[in-house]
Amino acid sequence: MQRRLTSAGPREVVLVLAFALFSSASVAQRPAASGGSTQTSGPRLAPKTALAAMGPAGCTSIVPPPVGTDGAGTLSPRDAADSTRKLIAAGQDAAVQGDHGAARDAFLIAARLAPTNARVAYYLGREYEELAEIPNASKQYCRYLALVPTAPDADEVRGRVLRLTPPAEIARTDEARAQFRSGVTLLQQKQFIAADSAFGSVIRTLPGATEAWYNRGLTRAARGERAAAMADFERYLQLSPGASDQAAIRSAMARLQDRVWDASSVFFQGLIAPGVGQMATGRPIRGVLILALGGGIAAAGLTNKSTLQTNEYHDPFGNPYTDSVQVTERPYLLPAAGALAAVWILSAFEASAFARGSLTRARGILVSSVDPARVSRGVALAVRPQAQGRIGIGLSFRPSR
Repeated sequence: MQRRLTSAGPREVVLVLAFALFSSASVAQRPAASGGSTQTSGPRLAPKTALAAMGPAGCTSIVPPPVGTDGAGTLSPRDAADSTRKLIAAGQDAAVQGDHGAARDAFLIAARLAPTNARVAYYLGREYEELAEIPNASKQYCRYLALVPTAPDADEVRGRVLRLTPPAEIARTDEARAQFRSGVTLLQQKQFIAADSAFGSVIRTLPGATEAWYNRGLTRAARGERAAAMADFERYLQLSPGASDQAAIRSAMARLQDRVWDASSVFFQGLIAPGVGQMATGRPIRGVLILALGGGIAAAGLTNKSTLQTNEYHDPFGNPYTDSVQVTERPYLLPAAGALAAVWILSAFEASAFARGSLTRARGILVSSVDPARVSRGVALAVRPQAQGRIGIGLSFRPSR
């Protein structure tokens, strides 16, 4: 929708110059209509909605395989496989004879040789359980479930994990799950500070919960906290070296917003003087230009113009006579006052709009179901040439759709 244009003389050109200073920032914060790129171009990231890495209740994280220096690195794959089979057989024989210590040691070496062998993880968990090494038994059962989550005996192993896990630990894990679900809801509602707190609580309880690190990185990126978001994303990538979304996260990290400004605070700063809002939003050159423009308008308004004015007077006896007097006036005071007020207010609004744009660009990292091109709105200056060398100035208003 566009308002009707009205004719304006050369004096109004100063307003055109003022808007010219504002136009680039206003255009920059609107997405390109077609074929263009913006600061938020590139893949967007969706929140992770479940703590998949925690596995079943009682498993706080996927447990890495045992690590040791048993010469496994010097064996060929075939020799390692043969050694693993022999160690499994030896461990089973020792278990049948009741020597659970020897069985544990055999399965532990086999786990180092074949870290992805689910059978070895299960056998090792059974031997730890026989030896009453409950924490180690739970870890190996959890590792088994992580390796083969759909195994026929998965329910039986989950029952073992629940039986071996202290009730307080299960309650702590369940609370972390609830906190995570709450954080996801808050993140989807764009309540980023509360979501940050919820995911932080999950991380304190379960430092290995990769999804909590990832989601907290999203909340911080959406608030313009670039360094903190980068740290959280890096931690997620360290904990998930084989994650399928690594490329998307790296791409998003490369275009994180450096800073987000509060629109209302910037607006009131812009009311201090023309250009102060632009300086407050990290654009000093633009701010100085607007301040200089305001100063030039003020100087023009205070310019004196002196003329000789001839008037007719009467002396005390009623005889008429003429005399010339010098009259000093400021003919541009009122137009300049209006132009200065317009530049002043418009500069404050432009700075506030830029601050809102910084928030929009920061939140552009998040997947949204709304097409940003369909929700753009704003007021823009429309300038059209008119007859006899005059200029038409009007406002073009684009409502949200």
